[in-house]
Formats: sequence, structure tokens, C-alpha cells
Amino acid sequence: MKISLRKIFTSLVALPITIVTVIYIAQNPAQFGSEPLLLRAVILDLAVLAALVTIYPFNPLFSGRPLPYAMTVCLPALVPGFFYFLYLLPNQAGEGMRAVQLQSQLITDSSSNGIIEVGFRYPIYTPTISLQNLELYTRQVNVFLRMTDANGDDALFRGVRSRIPGSSLTVESTVRGMLSENTSYLFNPVALPPNRTIEGRIVFIISNLDDGTTFTEALGRAYQAQFELRDPENGQLLLEFPLNRI
Repeated sequence: MKISLRKIFTSLVALPITIVTVIYIAQNPAQFGSEPLLLRAVILDLAVLAALVTIYPFNPLFSGRPLPYAMTVCLPALVPGFFYFLYLLPNQAGEGMRAVQLQSQLITDSSSNGIIEVGFRYPIYTPTISLQNLELYTRQVNVFLRMTDANGDDALFRGVRSRIPGSSLTVESTVRGMLSENTSYLFNPVALPPNRTIEGRIVFIISNLDDGTTFTEALGRAYQAQFELRDPENGQLLLEFPLNRI
């Protein structure tokens, strides 16, 4: 089988398209999941088509026959992508989200994460949670921690944000800077790709407890303690789930 320079050139052009497209889908699930279903199918099929073009020069069965290759191999290979995104995925998708707390520890800074002290008078609480988006498109959520005492008074803590307005140095911005290089932490708003589960540590700065009351004591006395997922745009409550006591 003789492979011409034109075929080799075509293969070398198609190969990077395949690689770039696959990397985009794999490393940007939130962005990919926010695209329309038809566009998602087109992007996936672009990777499939580019891969088939890449290997075409090395297929002896279709040597010198690009049209039969396109009709019998390439076109049928594009059907599953459209079928999945336009029919199967919409029928499998559910509504809303699921969430659960996986870990809740009280660990000193000499150990690691749970609650850590960072040189401030505020404890930093970092519970590990699991979030699953059951819908068709990526959702953005803010995570809150709410503690309610026996009198019905609430203490509400917002998870540390990924982008903090202003340029002044604050406790939140300092904590964000210290933890930003660790990929195990999640910062508000959290992007939830469709049909995927995200696990990570949410960071809460416990800053408004009564004097002399530790976070563990306040949590132990709380009548109710829960996490809340809210819409970043309007604050609408999307889901609430219980906090596991330390």
C-alpha cells in the first residue's frame, strides 16, 4: 500500500484536531455541559471525524477510495453522537441535584484540613461534600452553611468565593490565596457539569460566633445544621442537606 504525501499531510492536520477536541471535552466539562445539545454532538463528532481522517491513509481496505470510506465508515460513525445528545441524554436526564457530606473532621493545622487555623482568630471549616447535577446543562451553585439554635436564631456562613470584589486584603481573600493551588478545594460559585459528580472541600470562615464560643461548641448546641445550595444570580434555594456533626 502506497501512502502519498498528500494523505500524510491530511492525516497530520486531522490528528491535532482530534487531540485538541478530546482535551477540550475532558478538561472543560462545565463549559462543554453549558453548550446546546446539538453543539455538543457536533463537537464530539468533530473529534470522531478527525480521528477517522487521521487513520484513513493506513486503512488498506479503502486505499484510493475516499468516497466509499466516507459513506460506509465516517457517516455511520457520526450517528451515535447525535443519537446520544439529542435523544438518549434528554430521556435519561433528571431534575435538580443531589448532595451529601462525605467527611466532617476537626483537625488541627499540625495535621491537615477539617478545621485549620491560618493565623486569624477565625477557624476555617473545610467539610468534604459530593455534588451531583442531574440536569441537561451545567449549573452554578453557591454553597452555604446554616446553623440554627434552640431559639430559632440562624448563623449563616457562605463558602469562600473564587473571585472576591475589590483589591483590599481581607480574611476571605487571604484564605482564598492560600488554598487556591490545592485542587481539592471548591470555591463559590461551584460549577456542576451535567450528569457528573463533583467532590471537594468547601471552605467556610467561621467569623460571627459569640465571644468565647468555639465552632465545635456552637455546632454541638445547634438545633439544626445544614448545607444549602443557592442560585448565584438570585439567591434562590435549590437544595439543602444535613451537616454531619463533628
